Amino acid sequence: MEHQQDPYPRPYPQPYPPQVVANPSRFGALAWTALILGITGVVGSPITFFNNLTIVVAGVGLVLGIIALFGTKKIIAVIGVVLCVLAIVFTVMAQIAVVEEFGGSTNEGRVSGGTGSAAPTEGKPDAVQSPPTWGQRYTWAGGLAVEVSAPVSCVPKQRGSGPDVVRAAKVTVTVINGTDEPFDLAVFSFGGEAQFDGRKAEAVFDSNGPCGGGGMESATVLPGKTYAYDVAFAVGAQAGELQITLQPDFGSDKAVFVGVA
Repeated sequence: MEHQQDPYPRPYPQPYPPQVVANPSRFGALAWTALILGITGVVGSPITFFNNLTIVVAGVGLVLGIIALFGTKKIIAVIGVVLCVLAIVFTVMAQIAVVEEFGGSTNEGRVSGGTGSAAPTEGKPDAVQSPPTWGQRYTWAGGLAVEVSAPVSCVPKQRGSGPDVVRAAKVTVTVINGTDEPFDLAVFSFGGEAQFDGRKAEAVFDSNGPCGGGGMESATVLPGKTYAYDVAFAVGAQAGELQITLQPDFGSDKAVFVGVA
């Protein structure tokens, strides 16, 4: 029997083409975020009023970029990390330049005899002005003034207020707002620093005791008003020279009060 050929040959089944599985992007969003934050940080770093925020933005971008280095968008992550590092460096350099330009001068204001005194001592352009001492008033160019009373010894009630407080010297700081704008005392009180006989004098925190709360004040002093608060510093057992530095903002000079405590 003869084999008959099918007049309608069926086509051979064709093999299916291999399916290409797309490799999912890993940490791609973090890499792009780090890049955007890095660019934002670099652009904002020279701006004085915003570089405190840009350094935070760059820090977040740096962390995200480091994580993204373990993903698929390595090149973008590397660029983002580099930009964030540059933003942090540029911001620190800008802040140092601002402090050196505006915050390095001391005692350029007017020193007078304190409350009730009308005999101011003007700064001399060709001579070094003596620093103010206890009971005197220091007035900045804008009209804001401060007085520091003579130190009195106090014993902290809270023994955990500081390490090995042999003796504490408490002063009363009086702020006189002679400007036309309200003054935020938090900036002023938090920026105070002190030295005793050439060493840093730590503030004593004794909120419920005779030494006071360490000068951490948060109040608004209206124009023409005054505000007084107590602050104590840990000093040596023997009398020595106490130096207290006060500055209302980075753009003003520092008022350095010096006297025996």
